[in-house]
Amino acid sequence: MKRAVVALAVGLALTGCGNADREKAEQLQGEVSKLRSEVVALKAELDAEKHGAQRLLARAKDAKAAGDNAAAKSGLQDLIARYPEKSEAITAKSLLDAIEREEKAAEAERLAAEAKKAEEARAALARLDKNLKKNTDEIRGITWVSHKSIPTLDTYMSLYFGLEGENSRVMPLRLKLQYHSDSWLFVQSVTIKADDQTFQLGSLDFERDNGYGGIWEWSDTVAQNKAMLRKIADAKKVTIRFDGKQYYNDFTLPDAQKRAMKDMILAWERYGGKA
Repeated sequence: MKRAVVALAVGLALTGCGNADREKAEQLQGEVSKLRSEVVALKAELDAEKHGAQRLLARAKDAKAAGDNAAAKSGLQDLIARYPEKSEAITAKSLLDAIEREEKAAEAERLAAEAKKAEEARAALARLDKNLKKNTDEIRGITWVSHKSIPTLDTYMSLYFGLEGENSRVMPLRLKLQYHSDSWLFVQSVTIKADDQTFQLGSLDFERDNGYGGIWEWSDTVAQNKAMLRKIADAKKVTIRFDGKQYYNDFTLPDAQKRAMKDMILAWERYGGKA
């Protein structure tokens, strides 16, 4: 009841006020609102001053725990710049130093790992070189790299590649298939089965020659399917079918030729070839 009476009285008083009084009241209300906003801002500043360093330190620690060193360092540096006299700043400096030491150690470890990998690559290439045969074509400026174990007068599957120019630019890996016998097969296509996987090489251009009581039919192409070559080199059993004009011949790839293929793939990559 009292509230109703007071409200009524205020209403009557306002009604009785003139325009000047209403403007003054509105101005006072605006100033009160402004003061309230300033009070809220000051409270926020006081709260930030009181707890800001703690929050920045906590956020930086969370970032470091999450593996985000960049965010952690940024937060720690901000803390030190804004609150240099706070005890949290001392903790921040210590944590920042620890992060930088960790990063330097990680970088040194990365460089050491890269150096070790490079040294292992050089050592592997040196071991491979003992099994490689190199013939240089002086006219074309190409050094052909093949495996020492590949026979000449026999049936085989082999890989080789060229190194071209003064900078020894590595050329594409090449696949050579040769059928050797005492009678012509007139090979037209080749099918290879490596363990449980079969590869159809399709129609290939075979060249032919004969002498020394035997014949040779061979195909020499760019090795397009690197995954197939790796599968063949790693397989326990590999059967190569030379499909001729009327007949075919199955050849079981010897383990020595599979090892030679592995060596050549590795050598090609070591010289800069990319699958």
